[in-house]
Amino acid sequence: MYFKPIIILLGLVLCIIVGCNNEVQKLGTDEFTVTGDQKTATEYVKAQGYKIFSYDGQVQKYTLDKDKLLYGKTETIPYRQTWGVQKVEPEKYFGMEISVYSFTVTNHPLGTFDDSKSKVLIILCEGKVIGGTSFPNAAMDGAPYSLDGKTLEEVTGKSFQKWSEEWKKKYGT
Repeated sequence: MYFKPIIILLGLVLCIIVGCNNEVQKLGTDEFTVTGDQKTATEYVKAQGYKIFSYDGQVQKYTLDKDKLLYGKTETIPYRQTWGVQKVEPEKYFGMEISVYSFTVTNHPLGTFDDSKSKVLIILCEGKVIGGTSFPNAAMDGAPYSLDGKTLEEVTGKSFQKWSEEWKKKYGT
């Protein structure tokens, strides 16, 4: 008599679990729900030929403005370093919300023999990928590389000194 209601209840619970689980994807050893910007960033990383080892989440969200790019302020260094290795000009995104998603990947040019993993950060604006940065996974100091592992000098074709002078003229101090 009590057996039939329990089976029906278990069946309903199972249907709910299976039905709610349709967007879960396996990345490395971590499972997470992929939606919106996360999905866009994930697909972009894969399209670059990198194998995702882990997804580290959204690591930054900010509104880009000229003050974030000013030369001579310590707090603007990460923004200048990031935007310096992009193929797009930052002023195109002034006043817009920027989201940054982090992944640990393999099969990246910065992967080394000792540690084949690299960090990549994917930059999105209004749901579209506009760039990214990369960094060897080893504990190191220094500026980020472009998404494909190039230095500021390789991306811009200019020495750091020349790039700095032009940046100061363009965005101020």
